Amino acid sequence: LKLHGFFFFAWFGCPSESNPRRIFHNISFVHQIPGMKPLLELIIGGAQIVGRAFTRAVREEFRTSQQAAERAGGGRQGARRVANDSITGMTLQEAKQILNVTEPHDIETIEKNYKHLFEVNDKAKGGSLYLQSKVYRAKERIDMELQKSEQSGSSEPKEPKT
Repeated sequence: LKLHGFFFFAWFGCPSESNPRRIFHNISFVHQIPGMKPLLELIIGGAQIVGRAFTRAVREEFRTSQQAAERAGGGRQGARRVANDSITGMTLQEAKQILNVTEPHDIETIEKNYKHLFEVNDKAKGGSLYLQSKVYRAKERIDMELQKSEQSGSSEPKEPKT
């Protein structure tokens, strides 16, 4: 019965005491085993620290994802951009920086830079597989953007020129 009370107080805290270190003051089995009280205080203190850090990290992640959606334009279009970024692991801006292009619709420059960077970073030539994969993902991200713009351009009705 006393053990059950210990877990209750360890989990929810002692309602009569504001100091968490006094949780074990009235629990008899803690005083019977030498060194048990400091060990349990250490475990509970560590759990509290980890719990606070975890909640802080979740809040930060939530705030970051909201800011990313706002930067992407908000609404459905912003949600699509965030989804595309999460698929390839990079934003369109990052992809343009990696392939050294300013305009994602300049297909010739994109292809030329992609081939050059992909060959330079070939593992057989002493390059980096990591950098090669970054180049590939950048090309993939720009290709996704081009496909989206082509789909949106072809789905809109064309107005006849007069």
